[in-house]
Amino acid sequence: PPPQHPRLPSLPISAHFFDQGHCIVFAFLDSHEVVAWKIAPWNQIFQHKMRTRIGSTTYHEASQLLLVWNLVDGVDIYRLAYQPTSSLHHIRHLRLKIRRNYICHVQFDSDGKVAITGTDNGQILLWDVNSGQLAQVLHHG
Repeated sequence: PPPQHPRLPSLPISAHFFDQGHCIVFAFLDSHEVVAWKIAPWNQIFQHKMRTRIGSTTYHEASQLLLVWNLVDGVDIYRLAYQPTSSLHHIRHLRLKIRRNYICHVQFDSDGKVAITGTDNGQILLWDVNSGQLAQVLHHG
């Protein structure tokens, strides 16, 4: 059935290939959604509603982990499972104080064992992905 209200425009904030480039996942800023498609043929494989607006994201193929800067209280780590069916599972939350509603960058190290996050006060935080503990704070200047 047609929706009762027209969908509001959504801003795709990031895109990442997964499943060895056979699929792509998009994160949308204001609609709080992460949506994945199989590429050939184009077919939506899942849609996940987040609890908050989505800032930046990054994906690590080997660990199948997605980092999400959530614009409210830190970074969320999700596992993107794509065999036998595709889905997104919340793993843990990395809590940090967000003072301003800035979108800060997130990234994994090459092994996917360290999550690297910017902050709205100029610090760079390094987190142990397995424990969720803050491992190191880097200061600018």
